[in-house]
Amino acid sequence: MMRLGNNQLRVVAISLLSVLALTACSQQQQDGVLTMEVGSRDFNVEIPATGELEASQSTAVTVPIGLRGPQSLAWILDNFTQVKAGDVIAKMDRTRTSYQLEMEKFDFDRLSLDSEMQQKEDQTVSKELTTGTKVTSEEKALAERFFSEDERVYTKIEIIEQMRNQDYLGAKLDYFDWGLAQHDEQAQAELQLIKLKQGGHQAKIQRYQNNLSQMEIVAPHDGLFVYQSSWDGAMPAVGDMMWSGSTIGTLPDTSVMQAKCFVLESEAAGLAVGKSATVYLDAYPDKPFKGTVTQVDALAKPKEKDSPVNYFQFTVSLDKTLVDIMQPGRQLNVKVHALSLTDVITIPNQAIFQKEGQYWVYMKTNAGFIKQNVTPGQRSIDTTEIISGLSKGDVIALTTPPKRNRV
Repeated sequence: MMRLGNNQLRVVAISLLSVLALTACSQQQQDGVLTMEVGSRDFNVEIPATGELEASQSTAVTVPIGLRGPQSLAWILDNFTQVKAGDVIAKMDRTRTSYQLEMEKFDFDRLSLDSEMQQKEDQTVSKELTTGTKVTSEEKALAERFFSEDERVYTKIEIIEQMRNQDYLGAKLDYFDWGLAQHDEQAQAELQLIKLKQGGHQAKIQRYQNNLSQMEIVAPHDGLFVYQSSWDGAMPAVGDMMWSGSTIGTLPDTSVMQAKCFVLESEAAGLAVGKSATVYLDAYPDKPFKGTVTQVDALAKPKEKDSPVNYFQFTVSLDKTLVDIMQPGRQLNVKVHALSLTDVITIPNQAIFQKEGQYWVYMKTNAGFIKQNVTPGQRSIDTTEIISGLSKGDVIALTTPPKRNRV
């Protein structure tokens, strides 16, 4: 008997495999449909995600509530810096507020000068009117005293002139009395207006002085200062505009840590509160940590501004915290164990068809492909569990069979 060498055996094996492959392909080419044989297997679904460590409890470091208006950040302590209670963490730019304060003080002082000038002017006008009243009264008294209608002494024209002079002095006296009354009211109104304007400037002066007294943000207690990112992921930086109550960082309690995670919207199927998870720190990939999903956002949103990619944010509470290696901000990877089934029938999602709540597959028989109703169970991105309707060994179509191959 002739023995074959190793190379000859390898050639024979490849030839046999080629024949089998050609036979299978020829069968699919004859049917025109790509098929698969149904079998059972363990069905495990793990959702991949990324994220970072954060403290379960932390104290927010915020811009003082009493700070009015937007303020520019002039200085901020480095991220992940240990601080003591009362240490300055950040400072706001005092330049603009100091300038505004000086301008308001200048306007207030200018109005004070205007008030003094107005009072002196009012006193002058009042003195002139008072003097005019006194002189006119005396002239009128003299005119009345020496008035005579004796035609032996004065002519009729002179008598008429004396009478007209008395009437004129009376009218002039009435004018001075009216002028004094009007002037007093007008003077009080002008002084009141100046006081109102000063009140407005005084309120602004107090506001700017109050702002200047709150330009420094201090640590409320000892801890590790960690930056707080904004909604678009940006960290606080010098030059940023800050508003009253804005959070610039936190002082976390590092004794209990948790994972803040993000998963692509398209890969979040099966993510729910209560699912177990395994966390791997990027710095320590050989040390897995167990945890549980405790919170899932209701809506997906982008992690970065103007990004079209949406993520679901969720939180994993860790079973234990290793303080020495678990610092806030450390990057990590997570696997959420969304599903774990043993020895179940599963098929690709593309093989399942549905309409009006009915689900079916196209199962191959000797006569052709028939429409076989099925009951789906758990589902992943690409695979579905079949509870009933299929058995091991059944052959199903992975695409819609042509009508000529259906029964």
